[in-house]
Amino acid sequence: MASNENDVKEILAVHHSWLDSNNDLVKEKMYPNFANPGYLQFNLNGHEYNGPDEKAKLWDGLHEIGFNLSQMKIVEEPKVYAEGDLAYLTTYWSALVTGNTGTGVLEPDPEPLVFRVTEVYRRDDGKGNPEWKIWHFHASPIAGKDTPRFPQDA
Repeated sequence: MASNENDVKEILAVHHSWLDSNNDLVKEKMYPNFANPGYLQFNLNGHEYNGPDEKAKLWDGLHEIGFNLSQMKIVEEPKVYAEGDLAYLTTYWSALVTGNTGTGVLEPDPEPLVFRVTEVYRRDDGKGNPEWKIWHFHASPIAGKDTPRFPQDA
């Protein structure tokens, strides 16, 4: 954990604000959490998005096809590691996913999607102001229960 409790509180506030903006994909809530310019996301969909404006276009497109993330929740409490003006956070999120599955029918997935998250923070809003912002976000799926792990655990 980071040694400066105030930094950790500020970083967690940004993290929770970002998490909340994912519920129903609310762009106005999303923007204030990211460095602009400078932000880069490796999205769970496998693509990268450069800057909040590009991410906003992604969210517009998702709205058009009826895709929605709802009830975004933290599965594991975030761990924050900070030193000076740089920090990173790791956690696991879950969400119910609704979207066009190719059938033309919009139905929620009965099982929540669980994925791991890494966020990189700098005390810089992208314009040189000393505010904690997310500079990089990475989401990836967790391995399935039947997926072998190498090397095998003894």
